[in-house]
Amino acid sequence: MKNTPAHSPYKAISIMAIAFAALTALPPAALAHHAFAAEFDGTKPVEVKGVITKITLTNPHSWIYVDAKDASGKIVNWGFEFGAPFALAQKGLTRSTVAVGSEVTLKGFLSKNGQAFGYSTHITLPDGRTIQTGGAPDAPVDAAEPVKN
Repeated sequence: MKNTPAHSPYKAISIMAIAFAALTALPPAALAHHAFAAEFDGTKPVEVKGVITKITLTNPHSWIYVDAKDASGKIVNWGFEFGAPFALAQKGLTRSTVAVGSEVTLKGFLSKNGQAFGYSTHITLPDGRTIQTGGAPDAPVDAAEPVKN
């Protein structure tokens, strides 16, 4: 094979250089992904039993919201971050598994901002099945002594 301009090793190098330049030109936000420790406190486990008000199964993180009573009896809407929908489906959690109005128990860790948000490690469904919901590599595996809410 002849080294014509169409088959030149310089063409391959040029294509690789363009690809590299395109990837490095992306804004950091497009390449970044937050760590568990950036938003959640691994020293503050939580367990919340409540009724599902909203489910959002989207990439990169799914969310579930539940209404739960606090210590004074007031209803508080909690939001829990889950893993990606595909990973959840592989573990058995899909739109048909959880429904708005169902009572569930969520275990995980509180957010650092003090709001009613958390990172879920497990959900217990109305039928008694418990499914692992978290997948962050830097998240604690389980909540030993959760603060019940």
